[in-house]
Formats: sequence, C-alpha cells, structure tokens
Amino acid sequence: MLTPDQIRQMPEYHALTQARKKILIPLSIIIVVAYFALVLTIGFFPHSLGASFLGGTTSIGVALGVGLILLCFVITGIYVTYANRTIEPLVKKIQDKARGDL
Repeated sequence: MLTPDQIRQMPEYHALTQARKKILIPLSIIIVVAYFALVLTIGFFPHSLGASFLGGTTSIGVALGVGLILLCFVITGIYVTYANRTIEPLVKKIQDKARGDL
C-alpha cells in the first residue's frame, strides 16, 4: 500500500491533475460567462428580454434561459465523455499501483 505522499509523486497522478485542469477550467469559464451574461442582461436590459422571439408568444428571455439550461446539459455531456475516456483510466492506474497490483 502506498502512502498519499507516494501517490502524489507518481507520474500518473501528475497526468491526472493536468487532465482535470485541462477540462475543468475551460468548461467552468464557459458556464460562468454564459450565466453572468444572462444575469447581467436581465439586470441592464430587461426590456429586450421581454420581446417576442421570432414573432411568437415566447420571449427572448425564456429562450435564453432554456438555452442556458441546454448549455449546462451539453457541458455535462462533454465532461462525462472526457472523464470516462481520460480521467477514469488514470484513476484506475493510480489505484492499481497504490494497491500494489502492478
């Protein structure tokens, strides 16, 4: 069994932390920017969000809100796919080495 300090020294652990940063930072920035853009638009231009979307009964604000929710689903899907392909295999390697299976 390896100690936590020994695990932190493993090249796989460094690869894991880099892989997490590689995906988390861009996806987090996208969500934060999109959310604050909507909130700031609501705060500073509320009249523009009440306008009709494509001449129908749905307002632009509702469409943007639904778009933000859909963006969150897409971002979650991107993260899950990346985690399954990249992060989980690294975690498995670290766990195997920590138990002494390799």
